[in-house]
Amino acid sequence: MPSPLRDILGPRVNRLIIPSETSDLLSNECSTPIRTPPCTPPHERSSYLQSTPSYTPLPRTPVSRLNSPRTTMDPRALSPAAAAPLHRRLSNASLIRSRSVADLREGSGKVDRSRALALIAVCTLSIGSHFLMYVSGPIKSKLHRELGSTNSQFSLMISALNLNSTWTPLVAGILVARYGTAASSLITTGFILLGAVILYAGVASGAIAIMALGYFLFGLGSTPLMVVQETLLARLSPGGHLGLSLALGLVSGKTSSFIASFTSLPLAEAGGDTAPFAVGLALCIISFSANVLRLGLGCGADQTRDAAEVSPKRIVRFDGVSRLGDVFWMYILVNLFCGAIWQPFLHLSANIVQVRFNLSESQASMNASVLMAGAIVLYPIVGWITDRDPGSPRTTFYLFFATSVLTLFCYIFLALPVSLTGTPWPGLISWALGHGASTLLLVVMIPRIMPVALVPLGLGLHKALETAASSASQTLAGLWLDYAKERRGESGAAEGLLLIYAAINAVQLISSIALWRFERRRRLAAKHAAWEEYAEYEELPMEDDDGLTSDEDEPLVEDPRARAIAAKIKEDGPQSGLARSEAERKRGRKFFFCGLGFIGCVWTLWIVTAWRKL
Repeated sequence: MPSPLRDILGPRVNRLIIPSETSDLLSNECSTPIRTPPCTPPHERSSYLQSTPSYTPLPRTPVSRLNSPRTTMDPRALSPAAAAPLHRRLSNASLIRSRSVADLREGSGKVDRSRALALIAVCTLSIGSHFLMYVSGPIKSKLHRELGSTNSQFSLMISALNLNSTWTPLVAGILVARYGTAASSLITTGFILLGAVILYAGVASGAIAIMALGYFLFGLGSTPLMVVQETLLARLSPGGHLGLSLALGLVSGKTSSFIASFTSLPLAEAGGDTAPFAVGLALCIISFSANVLRLGLGCGADQTRDAAEVSPKRIVRFDGVSRLGDVFWMYILVNLFCGAIWQPFLHLSANIVQVRFNLSESQASMNASVLMAGAIVLYPIVGWITDRDPGSPRTTFYLFFATSVLTLFCYIFLALPVSLTGTPWPGLISWALGHGASTLLLVVMIPRIMPVALVPLGLGLHKALETAASSASQTLAGLWLDYAKERRGESGAAEGLLLIYAAINAVQLISSIALWRFERRRRLAAKHAAWEEYAEYEELPMEDDDGLTSDEDEPLVEDPRARAIAAKIKEDGPQSGLARSEAERKRGRKFFFCGLGFIGCVWTLWIVTAWRKL
């Protein structure tokens, strides 16, 4: 059947093939040979179309349901110089996808010894950093007793670990792209190793200020190391196994965190306070040495030779701030609530369980270690579930609601009188399941609401502001525990902190539900506007049943031309997170500067508190 769609849409679908049969159009892997080159300029397409037998232009008929006339510009009528920028803009998302496919195909083949050794070395890059991140929480009570530290000092030390992560996510991708993964991996692992050495010296001398300095330098390299590791894993993974390689790197770090929370107190009891930090220092030395050996021996050099050009998904550029709409900034608000109750509770959980349930330090440490086990199990499961529904964030939101309820149950359960609960295990298991899935779900939401070009900026702002909220909450939690301890005792202070976390968690749940409803309305409005734009010249059978059904997100239509237009709309990427008016764009710029101001306030809070307490 001849199709007029190419005449309707012009170069906006220059790579979209319109087969003559509906069954071919519905297939993503159609065997019909591609007739149009992917980058055919508009001024050369007329000769090509004339040479295509299946092309028969039909007269354009205005849509009867459009009440107001529209003025459109046919890109084919533009000069080559004027049409080139439009052509590049429309094909940007497809070019990024084609590069990803090319990388996978180039990486296919047999995994030789060089690549296998490089993969092992890259997976070990973060085991030392993850171990030291969570080694202090289980021995918090022991540090208080033997070093004479207060809750405020401990919280300041942990906040120093996260302080640099308030800005490094915004520039890490640019730095890796500028200096390459070889130099970046040496610098980041070097900062981590230096911080581990100073941290060990602080523990050995009993100086909390030196320990905070070690954690500060340590945190300076932890976030850029994540970018380096993910980039190298993407380069070294064989074709078709990219997800497995990335999961291997993530699980190795989470496993190291779980081992740290489980073994730090037994190590401290057996070898003194310095023993767990010595193990962390040894793991950092192993990570640094493995990276040096990988580079010195040239393991995986063929795959990482061009690694200086980091993946476009991890490069953060700020020229798209004005395009971020109200949906995205409401998502950032949910992130702030999440950061306030997740990371601080991880570091304080062992001490909270100990004082609430009158447990020994070893029992409390063992109970709290289960909090780190959830992500190891749930990361691959949640990733598989969300991949089953790639076109809509509906499943992602439903799962996130469930995780919010699980963490809220934990805070309420632990705050109840011990005579009613008896054991902390139900609350801790509930929190492990909720947090183990929710961190990944927050990341998955961004490409569900924004086009691919703005995903890097969204990820950078998400991580930076969430970490800023975590640092502020950690510092304030220490001040609260010291304040309430003198008036209500340790158990009463922990109970009050749990109730505060429960209140913030409830607000987070309500905000996420409001975000879901707001995003759904904006997503449907964006789809309807796109259909009106693309269907301007043709009446499409949008309301025909003919045995087809439709859901809340996307109508299912029988006409092949309408299906082709729907495919083009899907190629443009999600639009619900974008600004739709000049007023919304101005609000987006204001929200961005408010976020930067919030990060500045977090730094000020930490510096002032450290000056007074350290």
